[in-house]
Amino acid sequence: MLKIVLWRNKSPFQIWGASTGVFIGLLLLLFAIQVYFDVQVLVQGARDSNVLVLNKIVKTTSERSFSKEEIEDFRKQPFFKSVEAFESNRYEVWADMKELKIQTMLFFQSVPAHLLETDTSKFIWKGENDIVPVIMSYDYLTLYNFGFGPSQGLPKISADLLTTFEFEIGISGNNKRKKLKAYICGFTQNVNSILVPKSFMDYANREFGYMAAKNPSQVIVSTDNPYNKKLEQYLRNHELEISRGGLIGGELKSALYLLVVLVLVIGAIIIGLSLLVFILNFQLLVVQSSADIRLLLELGYKYQDITQKLSKRLVFIFIVIAVAVFGLLYPSKYYLTSGLLEQGYDKLSLLVNPIVVFIGAAFCLLFIWINYLVINRSVKKLA
Repeated sequence: MLKIVLWRNKSPFQIWGASTGVFIGLLLLLFAIQVYFDVQVLVQGARDSNVLVLNKIVKTTSERSFSKEEIEDFRKQPFFKSVEAFESNRYEVWADMKELKIQTMLFFQSVPAHLLETDTSKFIWKGENDIVPVIMSYDYLTLYNFGFGPSQGLPKISADLLTTFEFEIGISGNNKRKKLKAYICGFTQNVNSILVPKSFMDYANREFGYMAAKNPSQVIVSTDNPYNKKLEQYLRNHELEISRGGLIGGELKSALYLLVVLVLVIGAIIIGLSLLVFILNFQLLVVQSSADIRLLLELGYKYQDITQKLSKRLVFIFIVIAVAVFGLLYPSKYYLTSGLLEQGYDKLSLLVNPIVVFIGAAFCLLFIWINYLVINRSVKKLA
């Protein structure tokens, strides 16, 4: 009876119009939050350590390396936490990767493991008979998957699969030659190079190095804030530039975070307006039904019974909204992430972050609670 009295001759379009607004706003809000968590993974290298690779701006064919005095000057700067020079091979090195049908000359470099944005627990070389662990730039995997591989009719390969391959490397120089086994133990986003442990580099340069040691052409530094104005001015004054391998993550992070904030703001505005429409609609419903509600109260119904009946409709609406939002969010997240996984971003999860689910549920409960208070107050005034 309560349902018939309260909802007779009431148009459902206003309520469902407001529900559509809540659906769109909540979907945008949760999608933006999920994108934020995914961005944290995609630009992980630029997020925590703020590691930069520096080199001098190349203007001519003249030497653009760093002297010991220049490196010491780097270490004196307050905005650099750590400064280390790249060490390069002074011998010839080539690789034979039979699984990928690749035979090529290579170059090796070495930097301290603590500056690499990857798990370095396996990045250890113990002696001449040990397999050489290699850390490679993610960019090289991308070049293979979207450049070399397709041109040779080879399939795409994920980062996880590539780490299971062993390949042969040959080093020669100083009238000596040696073959060793190697494998890729990890990938890095902030260093655009092929890296080997310093212990192996020292051994190989000592035994096979036939070229004189040269000043390093790149240095790797860590800083608390890569956007420090004094750091920017220092780089400009000394004609230094940041290697693209260390800059892409920061640029991508800034652009994506700006987009996330924009979507969050739009979603919040839509949700706020929809909440206002809900409140006004239920207040209008109570006003339009005030005569019927007074009659029901006189017949012995309690105002709590009327509030509960109106709130049940409200709960049903928000259950439908929540099911629709997550019913669209989960498959969208799955298909978008599947495409990124194929490109080598293997750390992403196919599932929606549990925090996003919690925020969505919390928003729905908050909406129900606010509207319940408004309905209860409006009906109580008529009692």
